[in-house]
Amino acid sequence: MEIVVIMGSHRNGQNTQKAIDHFISKIKVEHELFEYNVNKIDVQACIACDYCIPHQGECVIEDDMTEIYQKMESCDLLIVASPVYFSAFPSKIKALIDRTQMIYNLKDKSAIKKKKILIIGIGGAPYYPRQFQAMDNTLEWYKKTLSCDEIGFVQFSHTDELPALDNKKSLAELEAIAENINTPMAKK
Repeated sequence: MEIVVIMGSHRNGQNTQKAIDHFISKIKVEHELFEYNVNKIDVQACIACDYCIPHQGECVIEDDMTEIYQKMESCDLLIVASPVYFSAFPSKIKALIDRTQMIYNLKDKSAIKKKKILIIGIGGAPYYPRQFQAMDNTLEWYKKTLSCDEIGFVQFSHTDELPALDNKKSLAELEAIAENINTPMAKK
């Protein structure tokens, strides 16, 4: 199984990364992991030039998205993990998400492998209604474009006071999703 992780926090090694690491540690099936940390990759903002429309499958910008496009299209499991800043994605991961406009503009999406997607949202603030709604809204077309079936949207609220690894409820949700991945289809 090929797993692609998009780590969208501007802070390395904190709650978002810890939630990802916890989930990945629970995956027992053989897998290959490709993790893209927004702080360690070069992804420029989409310039809305429409180059990708007449040049199907190509983006005028040459940066790390070239590899990321290929991995997003071919993986079995895509994990998008990010904090929310003012109830929305922070700028670095939003730039990466916006760059999938090239895939959205493909006339023939048949080469994009059907995959599962797990979304992990991290909120420093105490829980409030719609805390993660903008993430869900942003990913609505993203999931369709990348041919994704959502297997979970795990939300960690109030991480300023309750670090991700102390949030037993959300960790249990991640573990249940991992267990579903680990269980062979014949046993379900």
